[in-house]
Formats: sequence, C-alpha cells, structure tokens
Amino acid sequence: MKRLLIDIPALIEAGGSVENIECGYFYHRKNSGHFALIEIAEFAVYCRECKDAFCETACPKEALEHTDSGMMKRYNMRCVGCKSCVLACPFGTIFPESMSYITSKCDFCLTDLAKDSRFKPLCMKTAPEGTIDIVEMSEEDPEKGIYFYGDNLAIISHHWRRKEGKA
Repeated sequence: MKRLLIDIPALIEAGGSVENIECGYFYHRKNSGHFALIEIAEFAVYCRECKDAFCETACPKEALEHTDSGMMKRYNMRCVGCKSCVLACPFGTIFPESMSYITSKCDFCLTDLAKDSRFKPLCMKTAPEGTIDIVEMSEEDPEKGIYFYGDNLAIISHHWRRKEGKA
C-alpha cells in the first residue's frame, strides 16, 4: 500500500525551510496542509498519553480528547489557538507552531495517486529533500522508527510508549 511518509527528525533538522513547503490541495486557503500532518505525527509519536492529561484539562474549549487508543486528538473547529495546552503539557510535547487556529486537512493526494501511480504531491516536491515521500509500505518497522497512523500515513520518529501498568 502506498503511504505518505513524513520523516520528523529530518524536518526538524531542516529548520526554517519547513515553512516553504507548499500544498496542492485546491481547498486550502493558505496551502498549509502539511501542518495538519505534522500535528497528527507529533501527537502519534511524542504524546506521553498521560492518564490525567493537563493539556486536556487546560483547554478552555474542550478541543482536546483522548481517543480509544490513548492518543490525544484535537478538534480543530473547537480550538481557538490559545495554546493553553502547549503551556500545560509537562513534557513539552505539544509544539506551538503546529497548533494554529486555521487548520487545513490533508487528503494525501489519494485521488491524484489513483490516476497516476508516478504522481508526486506538491508537498513532497517543495519539502526539504528526504523529509516527505510517497512509499510502498505494508508493515511498521519500530527498529527503524517507522510507525503508521491510519491507512495513509507513515511517520519516522522516536516513539514514546507507555509501559503496561505504569501511571
């Protein structure tokens, strides 16, 4: 299965050039769909999944919620961009630059990929080399730091996981 692969350490190393990533999705007002992807990737691999989540409690609009899998999810239509969650997280794993009020969704360019298997999304073309790619991948590889989120996204990063029975 083809997946959009985001290499978080490579994006961090690239620094300021991340702002130059463009998105070809027609309905984005500012063409910043990659920020939504980065937010999902960060929650998927960095969130400490606290049982008493201070970030969730601090949110004045109830925009954060634990999913059944234990991961934190942000409801973009409730979020007002106050960044209270960023300040409340004792581990510093919620990054303010990816928690903006205006959020665009990523459609993973699935329609274009279905039409042409050689298609390269605009985010991939404009991202720093080796940070965003379309790959054929069917299994996660924790030893290489490759984790899946949903059916269409793969993430390369260190993954923090709660040990069973620990608070």
